[in-house]
Amino acid sequence: MNIQILITQMGKLFIIIFIGYFIYRSKLVNDEFVKVFTELMLKVTMPAMILSSVLNLEERQSFGDVMTAFAVAIALMFVILPIIGYLLARLLFVKKEQIGLYTFMNTYSNIGFMGFPVIAPLCGSVGLFYAAIFNLIFNLSIFSLGIIIINRGNDNEVRFDPHLLLSPGIIGAVLAIVIYFLDLHFPAIINETIDSVGLITSPSAMLLIGCSLATMDIKSIFDEWRLYPWTIIKQLLIPLALWFPLVLVIKNPLLLQVAYIMIAMPVANSSALFATSYGGDTQLAAKGIFISTLFSLVTVPLVIMIMM
Repeated sequence: MNIQILITQMGKLFIIIFIGYFIYRSKLVNDEFVKVFTELMLKVTMPAMILSSVLNLEERQSFGDVMTAFAVAIALMFVILPIIGYLLARLLFVKKEQIGLYTFMNTYSNIGFMGFPVIAPLCGSVGLFYAAIFNLIFNLSIFSLGIIIINRGNDNEVRFDPHLLLSPGIIGAVLAIVIYFLDLHFPAIINETIDSVGLITSPSAMLLIGCSLATMDIKSIFDEWRLYPWTIIKQLLIPLALWFPLVLVIKNPLLLQVAYIMIAMPVANSSALFATSYGGDTQLAAKGIFISTLFSLVTVPLVIMIMM
């Protein structure tokens, strides 16, 4: 992997994030616009980007590599990262009512809004196809196990709504897998149209992250001391610690790169949404998103440079 390309791409993404920050602060957009545009991305452009990864796939991947991608994603998001997240929260003496949120933030990284934009120029359509597999498992996990995790330490009654699994993101990922395994082909005008819509996702996602960060009180963002060692461990030490087991399991270099980028991503924006929905510490979630996103400008290229 070309580290210069990665650093350039991360730099471009952060510039777009700051553009989003300033257009929100300058009142060119408001909360209603951000809400509607987020829905547009989640329900239209991101599923289109996932489908495009299969429709424009230059070469079919081996069945073994595809199954490996599923197995690694399931192991990471249902077992390994939740356990590590819980132990890390206990290690940092996190308050009982915040253990669930810290575990949640460690488990669910920003695969959609940052992972896809980073992977697209670096790994091409094949990389996006593997990322779609990770995104599918991410959604299955966050709407099932994630609900249980974030309620840990709270008195809320845990309720799982199976309808959440019918989100456009999951449907898009499932369709992509079906199209891939059935080796379906469509007219060029269909492929190009879906690809054009999907291309909107990357810059739009960064603008929305910037708008989200602009809603926070800058002065209060940096007062949670635990987030600093936690972010270093999450985005540097954990990826480095997982390198050896991943190399043993993943033989495809491109799949290994995608898995690593997924792990190294900052906290998912879903952390704030879930904290709001389930009575968690929304301020802590917002701080975790901001600080981990800020640190990722350095940590993501550093991790990839060291291990790749």
